[in-house]
Amino acid sequence: MVAAAFIGPGTVTTAIAAGVTTGAGLLWAVLLSIVATVVLQELALRSALVTQRDLAALMRDLGQGHWWGAIVVTLIIIALGVGNAAYQSGNLLGAGLGVNAALSVATGAQESFAMSADVGSAAIVLVSLFAAALILRNRYLWLERSLVTLVALMALGFLGLAIVILPTIANNDLSFWVPQFDASHATLSLALIGTTVVPYNLFLHATAVRKRWQDNAAALTAARLESFVSILLGGVITTAIVLIATVAAANADANTPLERVMLGLEQRFPSYGVAMLGLGLFAAGFTSALAAPVAAGWAVCGALGWSTERTSWGFRSVALSVLATGTAFALVATRPDVLIIGAQATNGLLLPLVAWVLLAVANSRRLLGGHRNDWVLNSVGIPVVCLVTVLALRKLLMLL
Repeated sequence: MVAAAFIGPGTVTTAIAAGVTTGAGLLWAVLLSIVATVVLQELALRSALVTQRDLAALMRDLGQGHWWGAIVVTLIIIALGVGNAAYQSGNLLGAGLGVNAALSVATGAQESFAMSADVGSAAIVLVSLFAAALILRNRYLWLERSLVTLVALMALGFLGLAIVILPTIANNDLSFWVPQFDASHATLSLALIGTTVVPYNLFLHATAVRKRWQDNAAALTAARLESFVSILLGGVITTAIVLIATVAAANADANTPLERVMLGLEQRFPSYGVAMLGLGLFAAGFTSALAAPVAAGWAVCGALGWSTERTSWGFRSVALSVLATGTAFALVATRPDVLIIGAQATNGLLLPLVAWVLLAVANSRRLLGGHRNDWVLNSVGIPVVCLVTVLALRKLLMLL
């Protein structure tokens, strides 16, 4: 579920832009984002398992009586309720674009691969109906299995292409792998990290592990391992996308990085290249489209003190509202820029607050007892929290 949630169309397009622009020079940002995600997700899952409470509920209770408590609750509602509705439109559009690419038949070097209105709309509606059915039927196991299947499809599409291009990658000299830290690439570097370290994934993961495991002492090691493997898989997929874009776009000429990669794949692998990329993009959009409403429902209900049970009216109301709003914007507008910028701004504010409160919870003897942070965990956790704070503030300044 964690890998499914953060590998969405935004991650795919950002990784493609990084590969087209800098080659392998920004893979350091992917590695850094994976380390930060592993650390923050461990804080979230440990807090939820040990206390058997949702992350939003923990944050609400911890903030009671403090000036920042109401701010955190408000940001959770805006960023994960309203914000996820905006991101949901991008998830659905990405799924539609992936279907269109997978079904398209290239006719020449100037093929645009623009999304067909009929194909895109049909894919958006079908994905939305499937997500709504999972929410209403309260079949968590179905949701988990659907996400596992889609992540497998995503890996098949992106890792399959990466394996095919390995000979070309191997022919590059060592300079190809030299990290690039130029100021001109700061926006892309921040985007690569920001699209991986996302606040709604913390809430999603915390509630998911709490619902899956009841024996927190025995489950903690298993949950940590599962989390690490899932996040590492997401990092490998992101790396594969960067390398695919580097090779595919080398001799292609188009207006956007995505079109350049599609044209390059069509030229190199005319029978399957674009179809595999489309399969991966569709799976990325579909998985995020399933995870976003569920995450919003759990987080908003926890922040408001409502039940987070999937049969509760509060959860269903929030999750279906996010799904319906995202579907509507995906059908009527291909670029919901204003909503997405607003979502980025609120998420930028929420991430450092969540990170610091998470760190406080993880160090609380009252809440976690013997499972609270020791000096080793703090020596890793504090720098990561400081890092995401700096990155979030930098991102907010760029949006202003």
